Amino acid sequence: MIMKKKIILFYLIGILMFMTIQNFAQIGINSNNGPADPSAGLDVRFTNKGFLMPRMTMQELSAIANPANGLMVICTDCGTIGAMCVFLSGNWVNVTLCNPPAPQAGTHDPTGTQIIWNWNAAPNATGYKWNTTNDYNTAVDMGIKTSKIDAGLIAGSTYTRYVWAYNNCGVSSATTLNQALLYPGMSYQGGIFFYLYKPGDSGYVAGELHGLVAAPFDQSNSAGWGCDASFLGGTSTAIGKGLANTTLIVNGCSYTENPHAAQVCASLVLNGYSDWYLPSKEELNQLFLQKGAVGGFHDKEYWSSSEYDAKNAWSVFMYNGEWDITNKMRIPYMTINNTRAIRAF
Repeated sequence: MIMKKKIILFYLIGILMFMTIQNFAQIGINSNNGPADPSAGLDVRFTNKGFLMPRMTMQELSAIANPANGLMVICTDCGTIGAMCVFLSGNWVNVTLCNPPAPQAGTHDPTGTQIIWNWNAAPNATGYKWNTTNDYNTAVDMGIKTSKIDAGLIAGSTYTRYVWAYNNCGVSSATTLNQALLYPGMSYQGGIFFYLYKPGDSGYVAGELHGLVAAPFDQSNSAGWGCDASFLGGTSTAIGKGLANTTLIVNGCSYTENPHAAQVCASLVLNGYSDWYLPSKEELNQLFLQKGAVGGFHDKEYWSSSEYDAKNAWSVFMYNGEWDITNKMRIPYMTINNTRAIRAF
């Protein structure tokens, strides 16, 4: 009889709790039986107890089918001490406050058939993992190293790799590393690749692939520089500035008979690209250093888009790399220089 009364009592309590939940759509769990905060669906308040979330390994966490956005669990083997994880926007995010941030991509070194992947040290990280796929569980532990040699690759291909930072709290999100395995002389982006931007170059962006390609043949062997005997001003000798120089020359130097070197380059449409320009002094220097790989050069002077003064501009002897301050006038009056266009990617 007593047991029957207990069953009835539990049944009534269950009905009451169900009705309460249905009516108020809130649950307050606390030591003083107080109501839930109006802003909370579930309000747990204790001064001597905690809230125990579901606990599982990373393998078990990864096996959850179709996790709901906002699902929270404790990952017992994430990092070295475990971590609280939340599923957000298709990814499990480690929200432990002392987790290291994701490492920033550095400047990679592509040579021959290998890439040396580089990333910057992340604050509070005690190590890094690297992988060819976006899978932390199978990643290679790099310890405190911030670079990885990736050999046996195919020249001309683009590769993607992933790196994570970790410490005693947990693991960062993955940083995606991208790099094309370029080599001087390969056909790329409408021309012949000859230079990859480095830190300090105008146009360099960490973790992105930018550089220069040259047209495979000369565009002129008779064009002058333009602005004969007048100082244009504002041109630069630096890498990444040839396009701005060319625009300045085209807009500021008129021509009446034959187009000048910058105009020849700016009007070029080749292999589907129309953004060619006359290289700056330092861009032309890089072109000289790779002249054998690029090909098609003559043992003559080549124009740069870098002005020297009112009468002269910089040019280079392509047979020995010697710089010359050359009169800007075109033939038949003074100068016979060749012109080779380049473009940036």
